[in-house]
Amino acid sequence: MVDIARITQLVEPEVKALGFDLVRVKLIGKSEAGGDEPALQIMAERPETGQLLIEDCAALSHRISDRIDALEEAGEVLIDEAYRLEVSSPGIDR
Repeated sequence: MVDIARITQLVEPEVKALGFDLVRVKLIGKSEAGGDEPALQIMAERPETGQLLIEDCAALSHRISDRIDALEEAGEVLIDEAYRLEVSSPGIDR
């Protein structure tokens, strides 16, 4: 079972380091993700605009991916199956 609280604990400092606010951390299943693997969905925003640029998403994605990879190399597996990392802003639907 995936511990979303643990993932949030690891993701939030990376989000804050870039000056963003964390909006949501969610693991969505294969059917909802629309693919062959589940997706770890991270939503963040700039506090002043409520948005993220594509460059912001890329920077945050790299930080989160590097953090998760380092933990896995140290023996802590957060998600025990293949998954897709999705980083985005909450968008207009929020």
